[in-house]
Amino acid sequence: MKKILLLLLLITIGTVCHAKEPCTNKTSVRDYQFNINTQPYKFISYFCEDKDEDDAIFFKPGILEIHGKNFNKTYKNVIGMAGHRGIIFSQWNDKHKPVFFYSIKYTTAYIPIIIKDNNIMIKCSYIELTLRTGIEANYSYCGDLQIVEDGFGDEGFEKFIPDFYLYPAYYNLYFSKDKESLQYKEFDGFIGKIDDISFYRRYSSIKDFKSNKYTVVMANKEKEYRFKSEDEIYQRMAGQTSPGSFIGLDIVDSKGNIKFYNKKALSALLNKSTIKRKIKSYIQNKHTQLYNQPNDNSATDMYLLPHDFVIILDEIWNKDNVKKKKYLDIWYKISYNSKKHGKIIKWIKEESFDSKLND
Repeated sequence: MKKILLLLLLITIGTVCHAKEPCTNKTSVRDYQFNINTQPYKFISYFCEDKDEDDAIFFKPGILEIHGKNFNKTYKNVIGMAGHRGIIFSQWNDKHKPVFFYSIKYTTAYIPIIIKDNNIMIKCSYIELTLRTGIEANYSYCGDLQIVEDGFGDEGFEKFIPDFYLYPAYYNLYFSKDKESLQYKEFDGFIGKIDDISFYRRYSSIKDFKSNKYTVVMANKEKEYRFKSEDEIYQRMAGQTSPGSFIGLDIVDSKGNIKFYNKKALSALLNKSTIKRKIKSYIQNKHTQLYNQPNDNSATDMYLLPHDFVIILDEIWNKDNVKKKKYLDIWYKISYNSKKHGKIIKWIKEESFDSKLND
């Protein structure tokens, strides 16, 4: 709700521009106080109604003032509205962390502000992308430390909003909403993989799926680890153009502290875990073929039906097909208790969990 209100504030303000001289007609003044590096700073953002026809970046530009001990600066053409893009100064939800809040179409981002060497700088962005299925994907990116100067809003922020190449896995999270027998059944949805570590969203019910309430779970072939539900988790991307660019997780706790976990750190968490792996989900596709191996040449004459519940033992993601051939190629090794055949261990394709194929 706060994001919407902030953007509405920008949209509803008439055409404004900053003044070369001190502004005499300030509107939408917002005041914040933050401690950065143990030093207090005051941030003031506003729009200036003084006429100025020279602005070439924002059609609704704002001004950001920052005041602290031996630090008094005014920044122009850093925040404002430009086309469908909006950049405002704010704080990161309830974390009391100063950020540039960036929004364009279905993408929003929090870009924390750093004060160093008498400059304000940015390095990382924490991005929320709403996909066409309604699923929200959270990812992060950290580039080189950059100084923010007048005019930075022209293109500088876009460097910290790279394309998201894990979206094919998120598109597969599309579970039925009208099956009474599954209303309160826990299930998992695959969202990514780093070598032998897989990541899932765990929903306790269809109701939680609809309300985007989940727990992030990571697992290898033997164990699983459940992250705290109160933490915000962002998948860190390296900026490359393939699913292989997923390099770890940024964990943001309730106080706004951010810690990056690379593969080594994530493996250490898994090694300490005492929870046996139990990744599970239910079949969505009308006719799910079973395979002896994760390839099309090993099909059997057995298949699963919608709502059959399976245990997922392993995942294989052919990343090259996503990058080169532009399609999802994920295989799951599953265990299923059949009334006719007993316990079956076979492979199925990723589309098995995609109810859109039945529409």
